Amino acid sequence: MAINTRIRVQPDIEVYLKSQSQRVLDIPPQQLSAAELSTVANRIIYEHKLAQSMMRQEFIPRLLGWLKGLVSGGSNKVVAMPQPAQPALIEAEDQDFISDFAAQFEGEDYAA
Repeated sequence: MAINTRIRVQPDIEVYLKSQSQRVLDIPPQQLSAAELSTVANRIIYEHKLAQSMMRQEFIPRLLGWLKGLVSGGSNKVVAMPQPAQPALIEAEDQDFISDFAAQFEGEDYAA
């Protein structure tokens, strides 16, 4: 249950909370009441806690795992790269066919 307690908010924090009122409560900053200012503050604190817990659960372990991989040198992740296949040599009769085929396009009609 909520307890009515009055606190003093620093002016710069109040300006920030009012600037976020449109996003959080869809109320323009000029029409924000003291009770709504409290609601905006609570919701922003909740967003911050939620983001902080997500950061701890997802980003930090992945970052530490990446750093651990760098430190260990990645020796346990060596993968053999496949060798590229040698291109097959063109037979003499295929070379004749290719040159005859290319000669068809060397005319003036096909010049670019």
